[in-house]
Amino acid sequence: MVLHEYRRRLPASPPGLDRRSHAVVSVLADSIQRLQRGENLDRDTASLREERDRITQGYRELLATEEEKQAFDQILALTRDVYYSIEDHKFYVEHWYQSRFWNKVRELGKLFVAGGFFQDIEDIFLLHYTELERALMDLLLSWSIGTVARGPKYWPPEIARRKQIMERLRAWAPPPALGVVPEVIGDPAIIMLWGITPERLRAWLAPEEGNVLRGFAAAPGVVEGPARVVLSIEELQEVKDGEILVCSVTEPSWAPVLARVRGMVSDIGGVMSHAAIVAREYRIPAVLGTGVATKRIRTGQMLRVDGDNGVVTILD
Repeated sequence: MVLHEYRRRLPASPPGLDRRSHAVVSVLADSIQRLQRGENLDRDTASLREERDRITQGYRELLATEEEKQAFDQILALTRDVYYSIEDHKFYVEHWYQSRFWNKVRELGKLFVAGGFFQDIEDIFLLHYTELERALMDLLLSWSIGTVARGPKYWPPEIARRKQIMERLRAWAPPPALGVVPEVIGDPAIIMLWGITPERLRAWLAPEEGNVLRGFAAAPGVVEGPARVVLSIEELQEVKDGEILVCSVTEPSWAPVLARVRGMVSDIGGVMSHAAIVAREYRIPAVLGTGVATKRIRTGQMLRVDGDNGVVTILD
């Protein structure tokens, strides 16, 4: 089968694959096509290491005493040792475990479909876990003592109502921030990972008008290209080479797609977020933490992403 045709025929949720796995599978066909065209998919890791060592040495030379330099060296060595464990953690916790767990939940959903409780196995995710326990007991008792279960009459209309609520919520564009802005945000994880500072919150509450958006200068460089707004993981397969990815936030399973884009803009994210780290690794300019990128930008619009100064300009 031609790879392009294979990708076109992929269902929204292939059997046995969760949405994250589907994102990887949809990109795999593109990677094979690029290899067949003779493209080199390997990254220049040698030059990346040289640049890493140059930057590291530059910061080390800023330290005044030998004691500070020794502490710096110890922390750096620890960070590099732990880094690999963190990467394994992301794989086993965020990908391997969750994929297996959610697919087990879907297997349970099949029992409810067979019992007339649900029309689709995905309906199980619209129940709270306490409701799921009660529904399971209803199904078990009706099977064990031969009575008519309450579930087939109760759950289908309730699930239909919840699906309507979910559709309304998907169509709603909430403001990026609410309430009173705190004077100080002291948690470094909130600042570094999510890009939430008092300055950013104030900017989100009173966004600039016009064609300019501002955020964190997360990865250096300036680039222009067409925007691709991605609001769900299913839309990742629509991303084309050379586009500028515009999204709310990224996650590790998006890495194959990030290798194809020319730049990145996000609503949420700080200088040490996943999006920032991957953007710097792939040397694509990135402006993160704009708060309103997915609301102000439309797919196809030409953008200029200034990763040096944290500015995004909508050119049309």
